[in-house]
Amino acid sequence: MKIIALKIMKDKHLVFLIFLSMFYSNNITGQNMENKLSNETSLYLKQHATNPVNWVPWGNQALEIAKKNDKLLLISIGYSSCHWCHVMEEESFENKDVAEVMNSKYINIKVDREERPDIDEIYMKALVLMTGSGGWPMNIIALPDGTPIWGGTYVPKDQWIQVLNQVEGFYKTRKEDVLEYAKNVKDGVKKESLIKPITKETKYTSDFQNKLVTKAFNFTDKVNGGIAVGQKFPLPSFINFFLRYSKLNGNKEMESFVKNTLTKISQGGINDRLEGGFHRYTVDNKWHIPHFEKMLYDNAQLLSVFSKAFMAFDEPRFKEEIYNIYDFLELKMTSNDGLIFSSISADTNYQDGTKQEGDFYIWTQKELKEILKKDFNWVSKYYNINEKGYWERDNYVFYQTISDEKFASDMGMTTTEFKNNLKGINKKLFNYREKRIQPIIDTKIIFSWNALTIRGLIDAYKATGDNRFLEKAIEINKTLEEKMIKGNKIAHTNGQILKNQVLFFEDYSYYIDALIGLYEATYEIDWIEKAVAFTEFCNVEFQQEDYFYKFSSNQDLLYSDTLVQLEDGVTPSANSIMNFNLFRLSHYLGNKDFSNYADKMINNIIANLENRVTDHMFWLWSSLNYSESFFELAISGPDAKQKAKELSLKYLPNAVIAAYNEPSDLYLLKDRFVKDVTYIYVCVNNTCKFPVTNIKEALKLMD
Repeated sequence: MKIIALKIMKDKHLVFLIFLSMFYSNNITGQNMENKLSNETSLYLKQHATNPVNWVPWGNQALEIAKKNDKLLLISIGYSSCHWCHVMEEESFENKDVAEVMNSKYINIKVDREERPDIDEIYMKALVLMTGSGGWPMNIIALPDGTPIWGGTYVPKDQWIQVLNQVEGFYKTRKEDVLEYAKNVKDGVKKESLIKPITKETKYTSDFQNKLVTKAFNFTDKVNGGIAVGQKFPLPSFINFFLRYSKLNGNKEMESFVKNTLTKISQGGINDRLEGGFHRYTVDNKWHIPHFEKMLYDNAQLLSVFSKAFMAFDEPRFKEEIYNIYDFLELKMTSNDGLIFSSISADTNYQDGTKQEGDFYIWTQKELKEILKKDFNWVSKYYNINEKGYWERDNYVFYQTISDEKFASDMGMTTTEFKNNLKGINKKLFNYREKRIQPIIDTKIIFSWNALTIRGLIDAYKATGDNRFLEKAIEINKTLEEKMIKGNKIAHTNGQILKNQVLFFEDYSYYIDALIGLYEATYEIDWIEKAVAFTEFCNVEFQQEDYFYKFSSNQDLLYSDTLVQLEDGVTPSANSIMNFNLFRLSHYLGNKDFSNYADKMINNIIANLENRVTDHMFWLWSSLNYSESFFELAISGPDAKQKAKELSLKYLPNAVIAAYNEPSDLYLLKDRFVKDVTYIYVCVNNTCKFPVTNIKEALKLMD
């Protein structure tokens, strides 16, 4: 008998305890199955439709068959642009020997994590509890009711067969042990999702705030920027926090950290210098070698981050990245109806059936010499087509280590002249690269990610004053309203039917933020009214007694019905965004219910901030609303909107702006209109200083 250790929950600690036997039975009874994915709308599921594995989509039918036949579930979760998902498919899921084991012993469920974030979230919590880490592909072996008993990510073929046989054999021979282990996992996930409400009033003091900030800053990479880990993810919430805190508190070290991080990201291989857009992360700590997929959620958030950084620092390179991201979204990611696709794969799929990660984006010296000819020498220095920029197999990934200003000076050019030359080179290389086989674009439309894009576009508009960003944001919203919203119901993806679907809180939370953003850009009260309507719907559909919002509207098929997501990761949690939504709406409307609920959310998240501050960076960002003076700028009069637009060009993270050229019933503007004069009121909790007529005076009052 072979013994393998897995985790079990005991009290507050994880104890490794479960034993897997090599003995197993081949006499599995059950219903004949076949691969059922060909009619699915998800690209990821369709990619697995020809596997010999009898995949079925997630749903009540699969769980009922498993229960009826007392068969374990194999739940495999990934997404179309995931490189290692495709590697495991090639090695295991396309292999007939592996498929025979999977089909005889398991009900095999394939899930697109982008289509069903609830399933992904609840099993990711379990995977982290069982193994200490997570990732994709995520493979979960579960009881017939969906409770997990084993979890892993990518597993090589031979080891995968061994795991399948061992776990199924153990289930048949040591069932009571498995059920006990499953109960502990289930209880552990439930504990992770529940926070005991704080009954007493909590003071969110500046001293406490500063302790959290110091703790978070200890995790930063002072040399390369970003968080100090082996791999580099942009983590926009992480950058955004230190941007805001450094500007509010005059912290030069943190300000330098933000500038350095964004500069390194801009110069690194994570940035596609030819068509724009950022890859998901790099496998090294220098932002050089990317994991080549491009995700909408990264680019939408980085559009926002670079916009805010440009407002804060007036750095030309940051402004360039605003336009580079926008051009990329327009060029490669925009559908015919104006919505934005979800992702672009890391892999190039060749006609012979092989796949190669990153082939579309990499270069050999020979190629570049043939294309660039006499320009090769200086381009190779700029992009480090040398040992610094080397990847593997004689290939290079562009990697800038000298600033444009320094490089131009070394070449005896002005910065403008150099950048014009570089623009021509990049265009030539882009045209050459476009002839290659292009990586597959997942044309799935994800509502919440499009809402993030609206926010990014609004921030780009506020930073530059360029109407193209506002027009694009309004276009996206118009199509979302027409195609993905029915009454108060929001479809998470364009492949879902609104009727009887699961509703996801992140779609609402991100969208309310986008609607508030559209108000911030236009000062048309309709946007606030829509935001309030969806907020009130959320308070009925998702709000819980413990001052947080549940993940989804219907959790009946999940093994735990208490799924709440609070951690900020590569995207902010829907709850932390909602906290900021309630906070702003309470200021615009004078709504005490919204304000009180937002306060309670912050009070109840404090324990999480203390224990795992870097997992809650947007919460920490939002907490600055409670530890610093927060201003309401009410602008009323014939030139109100124009003055508001000018004010919006400033980096003012601790303020909301309300403006209208005519009398308004909005709480912040009510009874403040004077026919012939435009007044700016600087207020805190609607207590205002004497109104002024120009922006410079208003900013002085805020100081």
